[in-house]
Amino acid sequence: MDTTKKGDELEDKIYELFRDDILNDRFWAKKELCKIYQKKGYFSADRKKDIIFDVAIEIYLPGQSTYSSLILIECKNYSKKRVPVGDIESFLMKAHQVSGGNIKAIVASNNAFQEGTFNFAESKNIGLLRYFDRTNHDWVLTRSPSSLISSNYALNEWSIARNGLHSESHSSKYFDFYGYVDKNYTNSLRIFFSSLVKKNQSEEYLKSLVQVESTRTNDPWIVKYLELEEIESQCESLLNSIAYDGGIVPLDELCLYLKEKHDLNVIHTDSLQKDVLGQITFSPLEIQINSNHENESRKRFTLAHEIGHLILGHSAYMTSEKCHQSSIDLDEPEDIGIRDVMRMEWQANQFASCLLLPKSKVAPDFISLVSGMGIINRGYGVLYVDDQPCNLDAYFKISNVLINKYKVSRSVVKIRLSKLGYLNKTSGTGTP
Repeated sequence: MDTTKKGDELEDKIYELFRDDILNDRFWAKKELCKIYQKKGYFSADRKKDIIFDVAIEIYLPGQSTYSSLILIECKNYSKKRVPVGDIESFLMKAHQVSGGNIKAIVASNNAFQEGTFNFAESKNIGLLRYFDRTNHDWVLTRSPSSLISSNYALNEWSIARNGLHSESHSSKYFDFYGYVDKNYTNSLRIFFSSLVKKNQSEEYLKSLVQVESTRTNDPWIVKYLELEEIESQCESLLNSIAYDGGIVPLDELCLYLKEKHDLNVIHTDSLQKDVLGQITFSPLEIQINSNHENESRKRFTLAHEIGHLILGHSAYMTSEKCHQSSIDLDEPEDIGIRDVMRMEWQANQFASCLLLPKSKVAPDFISLVSGMGIINRGYGVLYVDDQPCNLDAYFKISNVLINKYKVSRSVVKIRLSKLGYLNKTSGTGTP
């Protein structure tokens, strides 16, 4: 592929991403005060003609017909080398020829930057961006994850962004952009553009930018909030569809039903990455489960987790997801600073737990076991798990029965009983 075509491909992706952010009012500046262009020319007094730039974003003050800030973006598609400082210098020369004040320059690349570029970029107030194709992420969202990340989380995770900008071999599992501006590394586009536009500005102009900057400090929820009872109800309805009557939930039978209803394909394969337990793609609709993992209860939970993403309508927010062990940690899925992702992962985990341990069956089983063992609720929960041998013994006896009957792990049983209000675990106990 020639270098021009490669550059155009990267340029298209970056333009489309920023355009979508602006149109959906997720950009740093309010959408009504922004205009974005691809291959637009700006007049150079030195050349006596327009200079064409890959991507340009014009930012306007309210009521003004001319832009107050102009962000010019140069795209560098280098698959085999880091961006050299010479490329930054030559782009800056072009940007400085544009008439008008408040010109801000960004060099965006799909590779890392050479070490000298950072000092030069800092001295000349240039922003550096590295782009990662979202198709390779663990969560491929319908929105830019770098425009969704919370500012507090991004400020604490700057070292990851630094590594991504300096190291060619770095691969991003979650974010599509890492940025460097004003001596700061970040994976938040909001922080990046705010720092770039505000750097070296007068107090008067900074005051005027208050009218321009989006007042959104936290991205609103886009993933529908679901009560546990609603998830429980959807699981019961799904199980009723296959006439489930107790014991191990027949996931194979359930997948056949979903094949007929949703055209879902489920594949057990050894081609997934070693640390990936499973994944779902929505177009085409397919779940893959890693057959290399020998833990059968984990495979079942992973499959139920991915089915949860389908049934709970998460295709509206993402196009695919890769499931790791950190994703199926029921209480605390891996935090990546995006609340919508955390909400989807929590919902999928709760769905899997409710599906594999249906309340309508587990509740009577539990009551029968407790009655048979003569366990009395003394006001701390039916099962009160601390370090006392008698309490631990009761917990293990009951959980062992449920593990064998429903083919799930002990951790799933423990959290399910806690959610149902049957188990109270004291802080500090080492109960598995």
